[in-house]
Amino acid sequence: MIMARRRVNVFHQIGTALEGRIEFIAPKAVVAELSGISREKSQRGRDATLALKLAEKCKEWQGKPAAGESTDDYLTRIAREVGGIVATGDKELRKRARNANIPVIYVTKDLRLTIEGIEPAYV
Repeated sequence: MIMARRRVNVFHQIGTALEGRIEFIAPKAVVAELSGISREKSQRGRDATLALKLAEKCKEWQGKPAAGESTDDYLTRIAREVGGIVATGDKELRKRARNANIPVIYVTKDLRLTIEGIEPAYV
């Protein structure tokens, strides 16, 4: 959600960094979670509203989380299954993905795009 709040054009930055060889997906369950958060009358709710606008630019992933599976576990499972990269501003999700050897993309506080876990030949 931090990426949305800072109005960073993450699609362009990531596409440039990975030379355009990507497809952005937003799992339906994540969109639903953001939708619920967006109803909060707080900064978190406003951030979720902005994140939903970003999610509209992504292909919707129709799969569903397994019973009792957390959103973070769901995202790492999808990334593992499709050989994807997790793009997030959530420190806990970044840590979980990296521990599972899943590449991660995030924007730092100074708005730099950071990519971890990808071999130079891939990028």
